[in-house]
Amino acid sequence: MKKEYHMIGACGLDCSECDIFAATNNPTIAGQLADWFRRTKNIYVDSRDVRCKGCRGDIEDLWSKDCKIHKCCVEEKKLDFCNECSEFPCEQLVEWSKGDKTYIEALARLKKMKKPKHPPIGEPRIL
Repeated sequence: MKKEYHMIGACGLDCSECDIFAATNNPTIAGQLADWFRRTKNIYVDSRDVRCKGCRGDIEDLWSKDCKIHKCCVEEKKLDFCNECSEFPCEQLVEWSKGDKTYIEALARLKKMKKPKHPPIGEPRIL
């Protein structure tokens, strides 16, 4: 994995721009997010649980341990990014991207990161 992509999730999200990622080491942000979940989603979240270290580490450090994209890409296919898959962009990823502006940006990031495949170099011709 290229160094410049170390903060990019398998799905293309930029972890460095994520409030939950920031809350991992900032109790004030964690408390604000926990309050937001209670107010807007009517979900109780303990501020100590508002944390994520990105999908590059231990699954116990993920915000969404049941992430279908992470399961498919990282756990099952052992890939760094969805764009390394022969099915990219798959229906699951495209549907997920429709859920939020940041998800649309994540899919666009993966498309931009994808390297074009070059045909294999043939045997040298000896004249």
